[in-house]
Amino acid sequence: HALAMFALWNRISSLGVENQPIGERRRIRLTNQGAVIGIVSCLGFIVGYLIAGPRFFVPMLANVVVSAFLVIALVLNGRKHHTQARCALLLSVNLGVLFASAMLGRQVGYHYYFFLFGMVSFLLFEEQRTLKWTFASLSAVCCVAVVSVASDEGYFDIMPQLARGLSAGSAIAVTGTVMLIVHLFTRETTLAEASLAKEHARSEKLLLNILPLAISTRLKAHGDPIADGFANVTVLFADLVGFTELSQRLSPQNLVRMLNHIFSAFDDLAEGFGIEKIKTIGDCYMVAAGLPAPRGDHVEVMARMALRMRDTLERINTEHGYALRIRIGLHTGPVVAGVIGKSKFIYDLWGDTVNTASRMESSGTEQHIHITKAVHEHLESSFVTEARGAITVKGKGEMETYWLLREKA
Repeated sequence: HALAMFALWNRISSLGVENQPIGERRRIRLTNQGAVIGIVSCLGFIVGYLIAGPRFFVPMLANVVVSAFLVIALVLNGRKHHTQARCALLLSVNLGVLFASAMLGRQVGYHYYFFLFGMVSFLLFEEQRTLKWTFASLSAVCCVAVVSVASDEGYFDIMPQLARGLSAGSAIAVTGTVMLIVHLFTRETTLAEASLAKEHARSEKLLLNILPLAISTRLKAHGDPIADGFANVTVLFADLVGFTELSQRLSPQNLVRMLNHIFSAFDDLAEGFGIEKIKTIGDCYMVAAGLPAPRGDHVEVMARMALRMRDTLERINTEHGYALRIRIGLHTGPVVAGVIGKSKFIYDLWGDTVNTASRMESSGTEQHIHITKAVHEHLESSFVTEARGAITVKGKGEMETYWLLREKA
């Protein structure tokens, strides 16, 4: 039964919160919860008046009317008329308590409720200044009217002990309700902040999957285009040979699954070596070492990356029955790196070094790592290379290039 009541409470509290901002969602739930608390209170008074006898018919009827308006507030919230729902809630409870105080007198202490209603006005209309002060003023005027105008005894002869009990009960009820509302409101705030923090963390993670940490920090701080020059960077391009033919035989789902499997393995290698993945273009994979933080071993670490990529693809071919080969090209030199444009940001590289690395890949052969003389000169002491000789490279003319074979023992 307790679980069923809790589920019902949550269901009613959530009326009309769909697709609302976090702050508005909190106010909608508080309106619903306040209406439910008010309805339960009114039902308690209705039962009490029925027990007391026919002479309390008018106060009982007043509580029925207030309950009806509170139900209307729930219906309005459910239909997304949130401002009208809050007005119905606060107007009905203020006027209902004002009428009850006039009927029963100051002795029952109902005027304590106006302090509660004033506080709720600030919570429900925190972004609607006019309505916030209007209903807070209404509660203050009602309280002053009861204290200064209403008689002590009212229109009913109530025993002093009962009057004192009702007054104490009103004070306890107001205090308890304030504590409950503050608890519910702060709980909603805490949940909203936790949800916001979770979304922020997810957004940050997604951003870091697109941009390096240092670059994303600068972009968030300033928002201006970012362009940095680096004197020593090694760029690698890798292309999957046989992918086009294979793509004609695979379903779109299997094709993407295969490409994701291979490139995710390459991503793991890049992360392990501390190399910056730049982008993928179809079945072409591009990484760079030596940026955004410069490092002295950028050529050597990129050579190891290239060798491991080739070995990794061989393993994936064996495990999954693929017949893909890889063609890799490397070059080292200065580049310009940065982020430009207004949407779909990417950390990209420009310059002759990038173009030359791309030409090394396209003019290479499958299962070979094609490197320029500049890369060879950096690697000859710690890696085994083989001269390919002079070749004509598109856009570059004749170049002396090499094959990277393996790392020396």
